[in-house]
Amino acid sequence: MGKVLLQTTEGVLSLYIVGLLGFILARTKFIGPESRMLFPKLVTVVTLPPFLFVSVLRSFDRNELIQLIHGTLVPICSIMMVFGLALLYVRVFHVRRERRGLVSVASATSNTIFIGLPVNIALFGEQAVPYVLLYFFANTTFFWTLGNYSLSLDGVRTPEKFSGIVAAKAILSPPFLGFALGIVMILLGRMPWKPIMDSCALVGSLTTPLALLFIGTTLATCSIGSLKPDRDLVFVMLARFVLSPLVVFLLAKTIIPVPPLMLKVFIVQSSLPAAANIALMSAYHGSDSTFGGLVVSISTLLSLVTIPMLMIIFNYFQL
Repeated sequence: MGKVLLQTTEGVLSLYIVGLLGFILARTKFIGPESRMLFPKLVTVVTLPPFLFVSVLRSFDRNELIQLIHGTLVPICSIMMVFGLALLYVRVFHVRRERRGLVSVASATSNTIFIGLPVNIALFGEQAVPYVLLYFFANTTFFWTLGNYSLSLDGVRTPEKFSGIVAAKAILSPPFLGFALGIVMILLGRMPWKPIMDSCALVGSLTTPLALLFIGTTLATCSIGSLKPDRDLVFVMLARFVLSPLVVFLLAKTIIPVPPLMLKVFIVQSSLPAAANIALMSAYHGSDSTFGGLVVSISTLLSLVTIPMLMIIFNYFQL
């Protein structure tokens, strides 16, 4: 338990240190408003597509992808159910337009790779990796299809009338195309030329630091008053750390039974902090990026407490 707590703390603190650098750069005017808004476009169009492309190719082979695809039923169903409950909250409590999709998507999706992979390896060992990647597959597919479309509806621009073309423009984003191309390459049994693969990996490695720097610069623009938690932020935290893992547990115990280790990994994955892409895409679509930055930052900080608590629950109930 002590080792897991130490590794979790070190991993989360490393993210905060990079975010703090962005905060300092913005406060000292080294990064101005125009430069700050370059981050979402740079990540969305340039670094994230090759990152997802390489991640998929390095995580699966053709046989694994086909054999394990049925294992995504629990994460896909749980993500959709939490998303649906969040949409109900948005409607009932009349959430402001510029954060409706943000609240819904942040409630349903999590940081499955940057935090999820090292945490699950620390908790369960290398045998957890295939299950981590299954959740990553479901989480990423949802985020870059229905999730990204929902975020686009929060934008400050006048909403376009819904049509197949409008939906396709939001869903077929550069990150989703990078992800989909990786899946196609796996199914075809093809691998890119090594220099291309290495170049994509090099460019993709910029994604996390750029996303964290952007979150830091966003928080630097906030007043103290805007940092106070409101009802929407509290709901997202409850959805991330309570509702999502509870839905996974109930699904696996009542409708879609899965092996014990897979269940533990899925519960951990479902209760991780919101992904940094939430803040980036909210800025990219012109919605409430300040709220997006708060969601990512506060959920990441809270994970220092929630992840060790999960291990205590696992041990106490012998899951």
